[in-house]
Amino acid sequence: MRGGRGRGSKREAAETTWSHPLNPEAGMSPMPTDPREIDAALRAGKISLRLTPYYGFRYGERGVRFTRSDSAFLATLPEHDEATIKRQIEWLAGVLANRGMPSVLLEQHLRVLARELTRAVPEKRDFYRALVVASDGLRARRAALLPESAGRPIAEAFPAAAGLPNTWRTRGTGHLLVAAVADERAGMRNAVPSLEAFFLDETTFPARFVAAARETIARARGA
Repeated sequence: MRGGRGRGSKREAAETTWSHPLNPEAGMSPMPTDPREIDAALRAGKISLRLTPYYGFRYGERGVRFTRSDSAFLATLPEHDEATIKRQIEWLAGVLANRGMPSVLLEQHLRVLARELTRAVPEKRDFYRALVVASDGLRARRAALLPESAGRPIAEAFPAAAGLPNTWRTRGTGHLLVAAVADERAGMRNAVPSLEAFFLDETTFPARFVAAARETIARARGA
């Protein structure tokens, strides 16, 4: 895992001699040993990148590499007990949200991953169900903190406010902004600032877009 480690530890020494095959920056992040599961995790990563163009716009090739290694890591979680899975998912959700990736994206990816793993290794269908349960847990937390009945209208008003066509991509931006506020309420203190650093950048986006993003966040915080 990507937790802290002491200088000179055995793990640190191992990392100097082992390079993660999917992402050299991923350290000792676990991955499946079954090649079918690795392939399924990589497919799931590609699907999530297509579903959320934001990843590519903001994080480029480095984001692609971490999508690969994180997806492979997540594919190893069903081998653990429910409490461990929940703890690891919540840990990763916090890490990602504080770096500009609201936990709704992890919630989405877990479902895609469970589907791809089940297709690749159907005899372990029940095993992979744990990923759907984890996704449901993230969704339940988000809904408890910012109900969809309040958040959805705010998110879907974003395209018009920004002067953009009403498409799934522009609505998706609104949903990311609202989801970051839910993460903030969950205790992820940098969830909103890390998203603002990108979407409120007037060197990247026009003034009307930035104003709409700022207003969306303000309305979500007030909901």
